[in-house]
This record gives sequence, structure tokens and C-alpha cells, in this order.
Amino acid sequence: MLIEIHSPNLKVDDETLDRVKRKVLSLSHLSEKVSRAEIFLTEENERPKENKTCKIRLDIFGDTLFVHKDADTFENAAVSAVKTLKRRLKKRDEQRSEPPDEIISTVNI
Repeated sequence: MLIEIHSPNLKVDDETLDRVKRKVLSLSHLSEKVSRAEIFLTEENERPKENKTCKIRLDIFGDTLFVHKDADTFENAAVSAVKTLKRRLKKRDEQRSEPPDEIISTVNI
């Protein structure tokens, strides 16, 4: 899985970036169809608390998932976002594995 981290106009230390990267990398074990993760770390000055934002865009073959979470640190925001993505991936895989209720054929002879 290719992981890209963007933090425009913001200096984020390498240790935080590594922790966020490891959290997102854990998603690759859930679904082998995950091809790319794009992470955006931003800081909003309008709010005194929970001003760190983590947005994750996950590219899956044939689909894209996007999550936006706020917290007091980038790591907490990333943990929350990854939990949400794990739930969505599991739900997506369950829905795709269920057989259709009814099969209708529209072949004219």
C-alpha cells in the first residue's frame, strides 16, 4: 500500500508521522484490495481544543473511502479515523460477500 502524508503549512515531527503511518498501515491487513492511503494533517486555529484534524482518503480497487476526524492531537485523530475506516471496510466486505436475494434474468429468445 502506498501511503502519502500531507501537512500543508504545518511542521509535524517525524515521530508523529511514523505513528500515524503505522496506524494507517494496519488497514492493509484487513483488505488486500487497499492500494493507496492519502493522509491530510491540518490544524484549525478557530477552535482552542480539538483543533488537530486528520483526513484519510483510502483508495480501494473500484471504490474510495474518506474519513475526517478532529482531536486534541494528530495521533488521536488518526486513531479515531482508522477505527472508522476499519468498521467501514468490514461492513463493505460483508455487503459484497452476501449473495443477492433474487436473481432475475432478462434474456429474450
